[in-house]
Amino acid sequence: MTSNFAFVGRNIYSKLGMTSTKDENLNGANLFAVMSCIAVVLLAPFPFIMEGTSFITGWNAVTSGAGAAITSAKLAQTIGISGLFFHMYQEVAFLALDSVHPVTHSVANTVKRVVIIVTSIIVFKNPVTQANALGSAIAILGVLLYSLIKNYYAEKEAKKA
Repeated sequence: MTSNFAFVGRNIYSKLGMTSTKDENLNGANLFAVMSCIAVVLLAPFPFIMEGTSFITGWNAVTSGAGAAITSAKLAQTIGISGLFFHMYQEVAFLALDSVHPVTHSVANTVKRVVIIVTSIIVFKNPVTQANALGSAIAILGVLLYSLIKNYYAEKEAKKA
């Protein structure tokens, strides 16, 4: 729930930055680049502070010895590819945010999460708890209500014109 509020806040303030600036070069892609650079500078020290040398111990436990789950090179490659795909996902999300209203973007993000949950239930045969079912139902109901209300007011405005 906290992450949803954080993403909505980020979307709203990012959209304000995209629309209120006098600089024509601050579009979605450029704003994302600026925010990514700031995030790296602000957050890069935290893993070293929080993890310390336990990161190296954990890395060695996974990648060395007779029962090694993965090689160091393969683990580094997997982490790098994962980071690249997440970066591309975030880049596309900012490009979408540049094109739509922040609320619409947040609703689409909620729908995406429901689709991921339903897909994981079908593909991976994950058990459905009552909390999962309730959360998905609330998300679907919220998207439905948002769409109905948005269409209602759009039709109302069209009749006035």
